[in-house]
This record gives sequence, structure tokens and C-alpha cells, in this order.
Amino acid sequence: MPIVTWDGSLAVGHEMIDQHHEHLVELLNKTYDEFCEKKSKQSLESVLDELIDYATYHFAQEEVLMEKVAFPATEEHLAEHAFFIRRIGEIQKEFLAGTNAISLEIITFLKDWLVQHISQKDCDLGAYATAHGGSPVIIDLD
Repeated sequence: MPIVTWDGSLAVGHEMIDQHHEHLVELLNKTYDEFCEKKSKQSLESVLDELIDYATYHFAQEEVLMEKVAFPATEEHLAEHAFFIRRIGEIQKEFLAGTNAISLEIITFLKDWLVQHISQKDCDLGAYATAHGGSPVIIDLD
């Protein structure tokens, strides 16, 4: 059973952002499933790596979009991204060092942060980008 269900309530109305968020929700649910199924440390490590890598990619895409449309709340939004990357990096480091296991508390933190960020900050970004000519397609970072 998923910890987060992707549905219209999480859509922000911007195609690229919504596609990314749907994939992030899938990865979070995969992490939760592997935790519930008591998968091996290597299996959890793999899915956690994938979640971190994709979140980093997604944030970079959003940051390009924010610059492109001159999003007025960019600084605050970037600070939230930095917090998440820093915190999930700490979780990963502790997990790899064996000083902290993936727990329901950690997965709940990830879920709560993601849902809150999408429903508040990214909704604002999606609406602003759509209204100000932000391309609804995936941006090439190269």
C-alpha cells in the first residue's frame, strides 16, 4: 500500500513539475514498500540513492524554470531545496555508516516534506510559471 497516492490534489498545473512529482511519489512509495517488506540494506540503499538522485535532478529543473520566469519567491524556494538535500544527505550518510537505519519516522519525514512542499511552494511556482510563459516541457540542463 502506498504511503502517498498521486492524484489531482498534488498536481500543480505545470506538465514538467507534475511529471517529476509523480515520479518522486513513485520512488517514495518504492522506498516505503522496501522498508515494509524488510528488504536488504543494499536494496534500501539503491532505492534511497535513486530518490536522492532524482530529487536533485528535479530541483535543478525547477531552479532553471524559476530563473527563466523570474519567479519572485526563488530565494525561499531554493532554501527549501537546500534543506531537503542537506537532510536527506545526512539520512543517507547515517544509513551507509550503519549509525541509523531507515525507519518509519524517516519515511514519514520524507513524505510530509514532499507533500507539504508540493502543495504549498510548488503550487505557487507552477501557477506563476504557467502564467508567465514557463515552458511546460522538460528543460534541458546541458
